Amino acid sequence: MSLFDRITPAESKSSLFASLSNQPTLSQAQQSQGTSAPSIFANLANQQQSQPSQSTSLFSNLGTSQAQHSQPAPSSLFSNLASSQTQQTSTLFGAPKPATSQAASSNPFTTSSDPSIFSSQQKPQLEPDAQQPSAPTRLSQPAYFDSLLEKGKKRTRDVDGGSGIRQLPELQLGLGDIARRVRELGGVEKQTSAERGADSKAHYLLAASGVNLGATRRDLDALRVQPTASTAGLQVPSEWDLDTNRYMDQMQQRSTLKMISEGIERAHRNFDAYLEENIDINWEAQRKRIYEHFGLASQGQEGSDVASQSMSPGIRGSFGRSTRRGRTLNADQSKQSTLGRSIFGQSSLQKSVIGTPTSGQKTASLFADVEDKSAQGAVSDDRFPRDKQTRFAVKVQALNRARVQEKAYPIFHEFKDVEMQPSGESPPQLIDAYKALIDIVQEQSRPELGSPSAGPKQRQFLSDYTDETPNSAYQTGIRRRVLDGSRRSLEKQFFESVEAVINRNAKEANLGGIPTALNKIRAYIRVRDVRKDLKPDELELQKMDDAEPMWAVVYFLLRCGLMQDAADYVKNNATAFRAVERNFVTYIVSYAKDKDKRLPRDLQDRINTEYQQKARMAPENSLDPYKMACYKIVGRCELTKRTIEGINLSSNDWLWLQFCLAREVNRVEEVAGDVFGLDEIRESISEIGQRHYQKGQEGLGGYGTFFHLQILAGMFEQAISFLFPYTYVSAAHFAIALCYYGLLRVSGTPGAESDLLTYNTKELPQISFGRMIGYYTRDFRTSNVDAAVDYLVLICLNADLSGGAGKAQASLCHEALRELVLETREFAQLLGDIRNDGTRLKGTVEQRLKLLDLSDQEVFLKTVTIQAASVADDNGRTTDAVLLYHLAEHYDNVIATVNRAVSDSLAIDLSEPDLKLQPLKPRSLPLDPQQPQQNVPANSSFSLTAVSDPSTLARNMVSLYDSSPLYHAKVLPRNRSTAATLLILTQIKSHIQSQKWSLALPLIASTHLLPLSAHGSIPDIRAHAANTNSLPQLVARHLGHLVLWCIMALGGERAGLEEGKGGFVDAGREGRREELRAIGRDLMCFAGLVRYRLERGVWEAVVRVGGDVGGY
Repeated sequence: MSLFDRITPAESKSSLFASLSNQPTLSQAQQSQGTSAPSIFANLANQQQSQPSQSTSLFSNLGTSQAQHSQPAPSSLFSNLASSQTQQTSTLFGAPKPATSQAASSNPFTTSSDPSIFSSQQKPQLEPDAQQPSAPTRLSQPAYFDSLLEKGKKRTRDVDGGSGIRQLPELQLGLGDIARRVRELGGVEKQTSAERGADSKAHYLLAASGVNLGATRRDLDALRVQPTASTAGLQVPSEWDLDTNRYMDQMQQRSTLKMISEGIERAHRNFDAYLEENIDINWEAQRKRIYEHFGLASQGQEGSDVASQSMSPGIRGSFGRSTRRGRTLNADQSKQSTLGRSIFGQSSLQKSVIGTPTSGQKTASLFADVEDKSAQGAVSDDRFPRDKQTRFAVKVQALNRARVQEKAYPIFHEFKDVEMQPSGESPPQLIDAYKALIDIVQEQSRPELGSPSAGPKQRQFLSDYTDETPNSAYQTGIRRRVLDGSRRSLEKQFFESVEAVINRNAKEANLGGIPTALNKIRAYIRVRDVRKDLKPDELELQKMDDAEPMWAVVYFLLRCGLMQDAADYVKNNATAFRAVERNFVTYIVSYAKDKDKRLPRDLQDRINTEYQQKARMAPENSLDPYKMACYKIVGRCELTKRTIEGINLSSNDWLWLQFCLAREVNRVEEVAGDVFGLDEIRESISEIGQRHYQKGQEGLGGYGTFFHLQILAGMFEQAISFLFPYTYVSAAHFAIALCYYGLLRVSGTPGAESDLLTYNTKELPQISFGRMIGYYTRDFRTSNVDAAVDYLVLICLNADLSGGAGKAQASLCHEALRELVLETREFAQLLGDIRNDGTRLKGTVEQRLKLLDLSDQEVFLKTVTIQAASVADDNGRTTDAVLLYHLAEHYDNVIATVNRAVSDSLAIDLSEPDLKLQPLKPRSLPLDPQQPQQNVPANSSFSLTAVSDPSTLARNMVSLYDSSPLYHAKVLPRNRSTAATLLILTQIKSHIQSQKWSLALPLIASTHLLPLSAHGSIPDIRAHAANTNSLPQLVARHLGHLVLWCIMALGGERAGLEEGKGGFVDAGREGRREELRAIGRDLMCFAGLVRYRLERGVWEAVVRVGGDVGGY
């Protein structure tokens, strides 16, 4: 009994695969002979063959039909897969078919031509008389199957007590277990009822959605790797062709197509490798930045550790698998120099540092959080913005020169001068913002190097401003500086307005006498009084005997920042003041003497008490509003109400009052009611912006007013982000000036952000400074590449940031310079040039190397130069590539590049114009601006490579390198010999074009490429033919051209002899003619030996003109 006999019941049952085959099994054939040969698995479960099986299986009735006998017959392992029936059965796949039989076993060990267990499905049906197999058919089975049957019999005897059972492995599973394992292989038992129900739901859902599962399956199965057209079209000669020429043509075609196929496959591999290396997203780096943004990992330590542990080739991260093989985030990579980064190593999804060149109107829209508002009239594309950019570029170049010389530079003053010049519709508040910054940092207009009053130094406030501890001494100091500087700026601005009012109204002012500050205030009060805007009509001001409103004088002196003048005025009029307020003299004198402008605690309590009593008990319209204002300012009274009633306050007056009342003190020791500082002012200004300066609104006074408020409050990052969409030119230079002193917090992960203004994990604002500067250069870097370099160098101002942020900013700057070099292609201007005598001139980048924060300047310059040279070489700009390889000291690459250029020029047909190179751009000024002006003709260049003829370029470089042993030693001998040979071939081509045959033949002989002196020696000719295998490719490709030129020279020389040219007598002419004929025969023999190495059409041309020179 076989395995499937135990699985299949003996009684008749219908099956899904009832009639897949109509052939008899081996067991039926054996039953017809009266034999009962048991199978190898006959008694696995100690059951008799006569017992019917009661177990069912997935394959229970796979090939069986209704039984023909009363008891099952024993059969082989696959006995029932092809069993038949003697009556017609209805199948699943068609109409009823007559049952036939065949005396062939479906066992895979038989000699059947079809090894499949279902092979009988496709076999033709036999006639009914063939149902009973014959004995010879059964005896034709192989001996190996008989041995299996004998082993089965032996196993049966061993079960009964024989000793052979120990020699066979034991089967641990019964038939039921085997059937269950078979079902598990199908995946049915592995799924729970819920999973099978989910699969059914999925099928129904896809069908309801219109998805044809069968068609989809066929489409997926149809996806196969198709052979390339080049390999499919190869014609391989199957046998020897009696026609030798045809066979050789087939061989040549086969080799050509094989070479093309290999080239295509190599291109495919290179392209796939390029995609795998470059067009890929580093998901682990993205995950690290997300973790850092949400505070899940600290910057520079935990995040890098996590990334270094998870990023290895072939490891899947949380966001997918990175297949980039050469870029892993580990400890070694952090130590590597950023110089190894290629410009092509960036992802295509990652933005460029400097953007693409375009007009200035679209610069603001490059950031996702910035709305371009230039169309509203703030900035238009006319001459005013261009003139402003030019003036700013001059200032930036002067800034970098001062930085190289380590001198102080008054950047706020210089940029303010540019803003003060007519520039279209720029608001005047931008000038006021520069004045406020000057007062905050206390910058000097003309600083002297080394003097005590030289003003602040470069990056002086970096540590204080970037400290992230809110109540640290550094943060307290910077907030105090902002408060004092902004208050001084508002006071100076008001005093200037006072003087302007007096000048415009000289008659009403009646200044007279000495124009002291006190007298100017008195004159200003008179003008205001005449205008009826000094006070409300229902109020009366307290006056002295001379009818001077004393409290108004004190208030306006305080408003102008003249604290000492106000104290002196009160002391000089102490009698009048004590008559009305006996303690105020003490208050204001103490206020003026204190550097923090704070009263002692006892005086503070007394003045607060007096202020509260006056405010509550005084009758309505009886208090002088200026007196109450003086009390509020000196005593910081009632801080919850930071305004003055009865006085017409402008926006600047209200803002000055806020800064005058604010103090930066230790909030732990301060009384809760006296706490009012810069943070509260910032909250008020932010609320103003949300109310009046949202999108589409400019508020009162335009966008310049709110920008000025933000600068005064020290909200520098928010101010830059607010101004950028209106006038990106001014915004970029405000950012540069702030960054110069370290008053701008820049993004710590440059290259990943798409917004101009972002926030770190502690909710501190930061600006994408590097990208903003890079995008700003889009307007002019094509026309003024030197100015673009000066701007991009400023990105390295932030290289001194702590942690990895400084290295990231320096790397961003280096990447921007690389992009600039490759984009503008101003290689000679940026990277340097060489004179005709080999002297090297420094480029703009090399002049700024001191500002680039490089550990190895030479390595960086060489890296950038080599990258630019590779790009230039790939793009076919030979002169640029030669110059750059020379500057990078890759002299062998220089010779190799000029060799390719000369070889390409030699490939041009004689009838076509010669190949011309694109020369370098002409330059009439020296690169170094410190060098004196030289008298250089127009459209000239200092560069040795500024030529358009490849042969001239090759001669220049070869002569330069031959003149110096330093250059000569770094060039490979093979390239030197190739260059010499190509230059000779260039001369030969020139002589052939000018029909100077007598000069061309000696040059051809000097190359030793052709057997011109073989004199009919076949070994010599064969030796020349064999030497062509060792020729450089650049020379070997022109062998056919040289043969043609030589034949043309021989023909021209013979024609000259026929015409009597050359000065030969008759005997000499005949000897020369015979010599030329011998050379022609040798040349034809040589050409026949190397015909399959010649280019297409060369052999036909040689045969066509060979008879003219006596070749045959």
